[in-house]
Amino acid sequence: MVRVAFTVALLVAVAGVAVPAVEYAGVQRSDTAVRDAVDRIVAEARALAAGNDALPPGARPARRAVTVAFPTEGFASAGVERFGVARPPRAGDTDAAVRTDERADPAATRFSWRVAGGTAHAVVADGVRVRTVPAERLRVDGETRLVLELVAVDGRPVVRIR
Repeated sequence: MVRVAFTVALLVAVAGVAVPAVEYAGVQRSDTAVRDAVDRIVAEARALAAGNDALPPGARPARRAVTVAFPTEGFASAGVERFGVARPPRAGDTDAAVRTDERADPAATRFSWRVAGGTAHAVVADGVRVRTVPAERLRVDGETRLVLELVAVDGRPVVRIR
């Protein structure tokens, strides 16, 4: 009887140490997976912009489809709670109209995300404007097929993502 009680106590202690470690590893793994997905999106957007001319949205601009693997909720992984693509904020931006104005937009993109149980992350990719299609929300979960489209907005090349 004492052996059984000792074995149960030992199993509870090991589980108490192992479960948080597995959760932490899952969050770290998911953060790395999202960062890899962002790197792939940026590489594809740069290749699209380098090899094509930007055309108005209605003029059948150059497109490229890319499938990216985002983490999902599961054992030893955390799902994506939030994923955003926007222009990087400028110091002193308080007016929403200014924040969305492409004319004042630098050739850079801010990717931000948070996985369940993790902290918020943001990466700024210089040299390429990647934006979501106006009035569309970008949803990512598991293997996600994204369409990149090179358009001219106010005379500047912008890679629209959906």
